[in-house]
Amino acid sequence: MPAKAIRATIPAGTWNNYFKFCVERNPWDKVMSGFHMEKDFPDGLKTMDAYLKKGRFPANYPIYTDNDDKLLVNEVVRYESLMEGLGRVFGRLGIPFNGTLGINAKSEHRKNRTPYQQAFTASQKDLVARVFAKEIAMHGYTFEDSRPIPQAQPEVQ
Repeated sequence: MPAKAIRATIPAGTWNNYFKFCVERNPWDKVMSGFHMEKDFPDGLKTMDAYLKKGRFPANYPIYTDNDDKLLVNEVVRYESLMEGLGRVFGRLGIPFNGTLGINAKSEHRKNRTPYQQAFTASQKDLVARVFAKEIAMHGYTFEDSRPIPQAQPEVQ
């Protein structure tokens, strides 16, 4: 649910007193992940070009900003450093956190772990940069960002 819709439905005092956060991901990595999920569907698009041409991008920016592109959340945790970011958030909220969520990441779709930097053509890279320009500018993402993709955490029994 977009933050602006939540803000419109609760009292201003409640909204102002709540700590609000969300998670954002490097746009190129997010598009690569979305493509791999789509590709696994029986009628899914089988090439990155077809996926991009469809134009249904996994854009989260409108969910955590207002109509003037201002942040409506107190913190945006970068997916690439999710556990560190959640550590900050949970610490601020007084929630115990041992550095793991104790669940497996949803990695079954992306069997090919080739870094997105090696998978996109120049035109595909540029298209994602245009579509996600606001996220890239706001969060300082770059195509060359070489932080590792978070791997699945072992299940806690």
